Amino acid sequence: MRYDTIVSLFKNSDGKYNPRTHKHNAEPILIDSLFANVTDLGLKNQVQLLGGIKQGSKTIRFKEKVANDWDYLTIDEDDRKYRFISSLNVQKGYAVIVGEDVG
Repeated sequence: MRYDTIVSLFKNSDGKYNPRTHKHNAEPILIDSLFANVTDLGLKNQVQLLGGIKQGSKTIRFKEKVANDWDYLTIDEDDRKYRFISSLNVQKGYAVIVGEDVG
């Protein structure tokens, strides 16, 4: 298994007022960028794990468990955002199922 895709984990900003810039904080906060193995979630597995078919679902495998304090992730500097759906128990590393954020 190759860990050849860069996955960036982000947290939404707090939206608090910044008196120095005279604006509200709106930029997302980058928590971490990690190499991961990214694959599309097959139709059979989607029905078993999610109870239906969801467009844009992916399985992301990390070498070790990642922090749970992220709101969304991006894959290889793509503009699409993916949100956490579920995690999987795997023998090696840590795997999560994410779905494309449409809103």
